[in-house]
Amino acid sequence: MKPQTNVLDLLPKLKSMALADRAVFEKGMKAFVSYVQAYAKHECNLIFRIKDLDFASLAKGFALLKMPKMPELRGKCFPDFTPVTVNTDSISFKDKNREKQRQKQLEQQRKEKQENGGKKKFIKNKAWSKQKAKKEKKKKITAKRKREEGSDIEDEDMEELLNDTRLLKRLKKGKISEEEFEKRLTGSQSRLKVEALLNSLKVDS
Repeated sequence: MKPQTNVLDLLPKLKSMALADRAVFEKGMKAFVSYVQAYAKHECNLIFRIKDLDFASLAKGFALLKMPKMPELRGKCFPDFTPVTVNTDSISFKDKNREKQRQKQLEQQRKEKQENGGKKKFIKNKAWSKQKAKKEKKKKITAKRKREEGSDIEDEDMEELLNDTRLLKRLKKGKISEEEFEKRLTGSQSRLKVEALLNSLKVDS
């Protein structure tokens, strides 16, 4: 796209592009899911809290035509987001080869449905946000084991770090003041790390 002079008109244009080309529609959906997934899996969940995300505004920002099906949105309502009345399954690819392949898949699904007596064949699909969860979990377990095997951190130091983390959580919940938090901090190295995190919290708020 050329640089837009009026950004207020940009989202309607993106929606029109998504309605005209399935590739744009699917990219928007995947971008939204990736954004939510980044929050859900971020290690610093004290700052990146998925419960604070405004899903409706986020969906509008990605010019979505409808909300995707994903575990993070299950059971939630979005009165501020209005999906399009168009059946998104009818949106075709501008790329003729991709659309031809999609039509073949749709035809195969229709045949399977007829063979099953009009019932749609149940296929257990993994949500986009959990497609790699099992693989990533395995990687984390392996990495943790390697760290433990080659770790030179003493048990006393580890306990100190855990205590500092607990204090940070209590500060975040307002159970202790920042002055009390600083007084009870132990260890110069962990103090520097937590002070850096405190500065991040101030910027975020």
